[in-house]
Parts: sequence; C-alpha cells; structure tokens
Amino acid sequence: MISLIEKGIKLHIMKSNIKLSTILFALLIISFSSCIKDSCERVVTYTKLEPVYLTYDEIRNAVIESSASRELSEPGKIYYYNDYLFINERNEGIHIIDNSNAEAPLNIGFISIPGNEDISIKDDFLYANSYMDLLTIDVSDIQDANLINRSENMFPTLWNDIENEQILAYYDEEEVTEELDCDEMTELESIGGFWFGCVNCNFAFEESFVNDLATTATGNGGGGTGTGGSMARFSVIGDYLYSVDQFTLKVFSLDNPTIPTQTSSIDLGWGIETIFPYEDKLFIGSNSGMFIYDNSNPELPTFLSAFQHATACDPVFVKDNFAYVTLRDGNQCQGFSNQLDLIDITDITQPSLVKSFQMDNPHGLSIRDNSLFLCEGDFGLKVFDIDEPTNLGDRKIDQKKDLHAFDVIAIPSQEKILLVIGDDGFYQYNYDDPSNLKLLSKIQVQ
Repeated sequence: MISLIEKGIKLHIMKSNIKLSTILFALLIISFSSCIKDSCERVVTYTKLEPVYLTYDEIRNAVIESSASRELSEPGKIYYYNDYLFINERNEGIHIIDNSNAEAPLNIGFISIPGNEDISIKDDFLYANSYMDLLTIDVSDIQDANLINRSENMFPTLWNDIENEQILAYYDEEEVTEELDCDEMTELESIGGFWFGCVNCNFAFEESFVNDLATTATGNGGGGTGTGGSMARFSVIGDYLYSVDQFTLKVFSLDNPTIPTQTSSIDLGWGIETIFPYEDKLFIGSNSGMFIYDNSNPELPTFLSAFQHATACDPVFVKDNFAYVTLRDGNQCQGFSNQLDLIDITDITQPSLVKSFQMDNPHGLSIRDNSLFLCEGDFGLKVFDIDEPTNLGDRKIDQKKDLHAFDVIAIPSQEKILLVIGDDGFYQYNYDDPSNLKLLSKIQVQ
C-alpha cells in the first residue's frame, strides 16, 4: 500500500465557519464512537500531488522569448512600469498589458519564462527568476524582449537532486476521494498537523507551498523603476536588487545592470515572505513577525529590531510612523488569525503593537494619502480612511464584494488608478473619491 507521504501530499484544513467549541465536541463524539466500533475508517477528499522534475539542461535550454498575447489563466502578481502592466502567469511567464488607457487596457504580448514567479524592472532591464536562476531581460522594445544574462543558482528550489542534476520544479495536482483506514488516518494526521475526524472532510493542498516565492517587486526606488504589490520578494532600490526567500535576504549590485552581482547574503531565520522598502529601511514580513533592517549601507543591511506575532502570513505596508501588517488563516502558514495589526515604529528599535483590527481574510494592501486599500480574498476589496490610524476599524468607507482580491497597487500618479489582482482576473478602479471606487476595466481569467 502506498503511504500518504509517498503520494507527496501536503494538507491543511479548509477554512470553516464552525466554532472551535463545536469542533471539539464533535471530536469527543467521534473518539467515543471509534472506541466502541474499534474502527476509524473515513472517506476523505484531498489533493494528491505528483512531483515533476526537470533537469538543469531542460531549464536552461528553454527559450526565453516574446510571443503573441494570451489569456490569463493563473495570474500571479502585478508590476507597473511606464504605463505598462506586467502580470505574472505562474511558473510560465509574464503578460504585457498596455495600460496607457486604463479604461481599455490592451493585452499586447507575453514573455515566456519557465518557472517565473518574481520580477522587478529598472531602466528597461527586467530582472526575473526562472526557477533557481536570475535572468536579465532587455525590455526596451516591449514586444521584443531579449535575454541578455543568466545568473545561475541564485535562488532555492523545492528540492535539488544533485546526483541526477535535476530539481523538483512543481507538483501536478489531482483531487482524490477515497476511504482511509486507521493507519492511513494516523499518517494523515501527521502530515496535516491535525484533523477533525469527520466523514467526507475536505482537505486541500495549499498551492502557495509551491508558489510561495510568487511575488512582485515593491518599492519607492527611483531612476526608472516600477511599482509592485505588498506581497513582494523582489525590490529594486537605487542601484541594488533585493530578494528574499524563505530564509535569506540577498543583495545584488546593479552597477553593471546587465549582470547583477551578489554583494551580500543575510540569514533571516525561517518563514520569510515579503520585503517592503521605506525610506532607508527594509521591512521584512515573516510567518512569525516583522523584521526591520537599516539600509543606509545598501550593500549590507543591518538588523534593527523585530516585532513578533502569532504564526500567520503577513505582508507589510508602511506610512509615516506606522506599519500595517495583515495576518490571515487558510494558508501554508497554518495560522488562525484574520486581522490587521497597527504597529507604532516611531522608535524604530522598539516597534510596538498599537491595536489589532478584526478582518475577514486579509491579503495584500496599499496606501495612498489617507486611504488604505485592503484585499480580502473572497471577501473582495475594502477601503479604510486612516486619517486617524487608531480608528481605522470604524472608518471603512467602501467595499467591493464582487471580486477575488489578492494584491493591490495604488499607482503614484495624478490619475489615481487602483490595480487589483485576484484568482478571477485583473481589475482597475478610479479612486478620486475613495469612498466610491469606480470600476474602469477588468481582464477576466479564462
């Protein structure tokens, strides 16, 4: 019999509205029933993962090229640069959208980049990962992108099979429903961390385990850089490219923009998720908290302080003397919190929690002037007035519920355009009046 671990599954309990007390009561009933019947067979539905391996040659011989436009299928993050929008198609490449008219965006092309999840742009050079390699792509001719450099082995992989010169690239997913016996249920418990023991429970693999590096660049960098979302793992600041993986912050000099040169690698611990630059500081989000680094020496950022919270996924956005941190459940972080934390960073060496605001399922966020735009997954997009940050929980001024919202960018321009990406597509809103967002256009997933 093939074990559940051999099937290569990673499980988590899908979010439920059942109260914990009810669940615990059900567990007692089930445990008592199992003792009587001396049986724990259950029918469960889960997602089986079939690992897909690629050799180094297969990855590095793949053609990086521009091609005709294609429809959105599994959109990742968004990146805005010089009236163009770059939408990641997870693990496949980048859609190019001419956004000079936000009411009628034009899908004009696609850059094929196998294994791509992250991008950032400076002065017409696009920096992107292709699995474990860092690519430099010339996009001065936006519809004829050219690969000009590949820096090998800059990023970690899911698994590196050195002996056979291949990596675990991704997983194919298949939904399976089957009856499991006592031993298999015990193994299921060990994989998932816990289980509720219910008949026909629905377990699901958290896709972000595979796509955990899927982010876009964020930042306030100058000199021809773009703007990305709050879920960033890449960021260009001045003449440096910064990236974070699960454990490490890496800094690359762009003195020679065609060939990024790594200048430092800093161990951050575990569960690192996002990077947000603000002034001369780096705010790094992790499963367990927020880390603040002094970036006055851009080649070697130095640790300043940390703010710890319960285990949960958390992007960070900073404005003035406050950091806004979202925590959510229903993901690989295995947390139970759905909230927005307001953190006072007046004393940058001692960040302190001011207040927590209950949310539905917060993801990415953006701030422009005194408006905070918050993505709430299946609960849509919310807008808060943060003129008085400590009262933002009582100042929700708008909500759009008819979309899935994962990340958002408030474009720093006079047009006041809001870019929103989610599982169901890409949306643009005008926020001249933040209390009454106006839909300008959308590109739906097909």
